[in-house]
Amino acid sequence: MIKKLHKSGVAAAAGVQAAGIHAGFKKRKKDMALLYFPDGATVAGVFTKNKVKAAPVQYDQQALQQHDRFKAILINSGNANACTGKQGKADVEETVKLLSAELNIQPEEVLVSSTGVIGMFMNMETMKKGIKEIAPEVSEFGGAAASKAIMTTDTVPKEVSFTFEVAGKTATIGGMVKGSGMIHPNLGTMLGYITTDVAIGQTALHAMLLKAADATFNHATIDGDTSTNDSVFVAATGKLDNPLIVSADDAGYAEVEAAVLSICSQLAQLLVKDGEGATKFVEVLVSGAKTMADAVSIGKSVATSSLVKTAMFGEDANWGRVITAAGYADTEYFDADVIDIAFSSKNGEIKLCEAGMGVVFDEELAKKILEADEINILIDLHLGTEAASTWTCDFSYDYVKINADYRS
Repeated sequence: MIKKLHKSGVAAAAGVQAAGIHAGFKKRKKDMALLYFPDGATVAGVFTKNKVKAAPVQYDQQALQQHDRFKAILINSGNANACTGKQGKADVEETVKLLSAELNIQPEEVLVSSTGVIGMFMNMETMKKGIKEIAPEVSEFGGAAASKAIMTTDTVPKEVSFTFEVAGKTATIGGMVKGSGMIHPNLGTMLGYITTDVAIGQTALHAMLLKAADATFNHATIDGDTSTNDSVFVAATGKLDNPLIVSADDAGYAEVEAAVLSICSQLAQLLVKDGEGATKFVEVLVSGAKTMADAVSIGKSVATSSLVKTAMFGEDANWGRVITAAGYADTEYFDADVIDIAFSSKNGEIKLCEAGMGVVFDEELAKKILEADEINILIDLHLGTEAASTWTCDFSYDYVKINADYRS
């Protein structure tokens, strides 16, 4: 049974401390976060599939291949440290040395994340000053501050925590995520951090995270862009003292896997709801597909269509844009002559297309349905039994304003 906690977020689990401060990468707002595991934690991560990878992503990928236990994750916002060449890599290594010295831990026990403007060298004087200031600030009550410090164009911090049962014990899982623009399948400008007190090996933890990310973050889209810095980490402190989980056959594996999936789902939906300038959360539900791959492909195609997203903002029941986007998806099985399309929300449901053709519908009811802040686009392919959901948001005038002024 899952019981949601209304505070603590990423620092909810035993063995996790956090902090968030204003170091100076941004003019005024918090811009540096630190997650600290005094007794260490087993960490797994998944990263961007963009061929252009930021320096901290490259560092973390290698570190996680070489080690499974870590004590700190440092995050800065305001500078992505991407496309910065050898200097960017050297700055990551210097950051690791500075933090490990300040916390009196080993350099190989440190991971680093960055988010912000691409192509700018890191201000290492600001980094050095920030590390000295943030190290003494970590505590079990620092989750909220940390979630604010990782924000860029986000309008609200995003954190979740809850308890669940493992091997007769009450386990805790918490997390925070940042991301508002450039969110797209295969991650986007998005950083996610999940922590739990469960005892679990890195291989099992990575398998759970990979599966959960594919089913959640990779089904979330805002503007179709993918970033250079995307990273999602899960850290397990083992403070629950349950029998160590190392494979899917071990007791507790299914419960932990379900919890990781649940928190990833909740965090991914928070991302989409805070899409830059977003006024509506949109779920594209594709059913009746011959294969899961086709269902996913059509969902992503519709969810990333600028014309569909602007129609949602304009509360225009333009189903033609939906079927067009479905038609150019990369699918193996598709028959335009059998597709049904409907829109639904808390205000009702209305069918707009049946067997590939438009039907007469109540325009006023359609408008009322699209006035809701959460909308479902329902697509039935009538070709099989597979189904998939993709989450997205509308495109508003504010999206253009936010991104036109991003570097200013």
